[in-house]
Amino acid sequence: MDREEFINEIERAIEMVQEANEIVDNAVKGKSIQANYEAYGGYGFSQLLGNGNPYDSSLYSLIDKYKEE
Repeated sequence: MDREEFINEIERAIEMVQEANEIVDNAVKGKSIQANYEAYGGYGFSQLLGNGNPYDSSLYSLIDKYKEE
């Protein structure tokens, strides 16, 4: 797989993670687990999508690295 194909695959993965994040957010909304999910479980989605700690890498960071090469 060449670099451009890999970048396209990562972009497709980003779309899938965004969709999964929305599904899970809606599933826990108003449930007793919501606070725990927002404090701990949702962090993985945030990190992957670049919305977490700015020092963490994200899928977007991975794309940037491939574009630099």
